[in-house]
Amino acid sequence: MHAYKPVRSEEYFYFNCSKCGECCRNIKDTVLIDSLDLYRIAKFLKIEMSEATLKYTGIVFLSWGFPVLMLKTMEDRNSCVFLKSSKCSIQPVKPRACRLYPLGVGPDDNNNDELLNFIVSEKEHHFTGTRILAGSWINKNLTQEDRDFIVDEYNHTRELGRLMRKIDRRHGDKVSELNLFFKYIAYDGSESFQTQYARNMRQLKTNLNLFAGK
Repeated sequence: MHAYKPVRSEEYFYFNCSKCGECCRNIKDTVLIDSLDLYRIAKFLKIEMSEATLKYTGIVFLSWGFPVLMLKTMEDRNSCVFLKSSKCSIQPVKPRACRLYPLGVGPDDNNNDELLNFIVSEKEHHFTGTRILAGSWINKNLTQEDRDFIVDEYNHTRELGRLMRKIDRRHGDKVSELNLFFKYIAYDGSESFQTQYARNMRQLKTNLNLFAGK
């Protein structure tokens, strides 16, 4: 998804979902899966985070040593791996990007505690039918846990970026492994996500600081 336009909460947009599954096709390397998404999916499917990572995501590098996960797709029209008979097989825990579509949210660079809304306008044929208030759509599909995570992740990512710039690139493979492990793997479905996320970020920074000093 790459056609983003800002939208204010008080603005309206038109959207019609015919439950055809088209927005779940042709999405190769476009749907970001964050650690909260993966935690919910793994817990729903009753599998370990490591298994969920291997089976349902692919790794993309945003920058040196900084991997992120993208939703895996199938060969048939690059469809979502969870699309079954044109329906989402993990509907109760589908990723935030899917829940919010055709809207999205992101951090505000000018205010770390605020979120900005945008509309994904790539597939224009979706924008017919019901008139919807943007703020209402966001509030309906974005939980407080989502909001807190987005802000925390943004702040941690900026701090990690500053830290990683101090690390010699010969440690690239190890740095990538540490980021992948603490951001996506080191979670237990029996413990709350936020508690583990905060602990993992502390441990990740501690480990990266060791490499920054080498």
